[in-house]
Amino acid sequence: MGVYAELRGFVLTHRECGVLRGATKELPGGAFRLAVVCPCGARFGRSVSPQDPDADRLREALAVFHA
Repeated sequence: MGVYAELRGFVLTHRECGVLRGATKELPGGAFRLAVVCPCGARFGRSVSPQDPDADRLREALAVFHA
């Protein structure tokens, strides 16, 4: 399962808990670290390389959390 699918599963599982908060941190070489925290205390975190086929899709999805 890819990172995008894992993130989607996390969001679907925790959508009833309240507002999810997310952040990204740029890493060397174009990679980034993503983190999403649920009000229930659950956390989702992954490092994503620029070669990941879903890297752009993940950045777009995480933009929603920054709004």
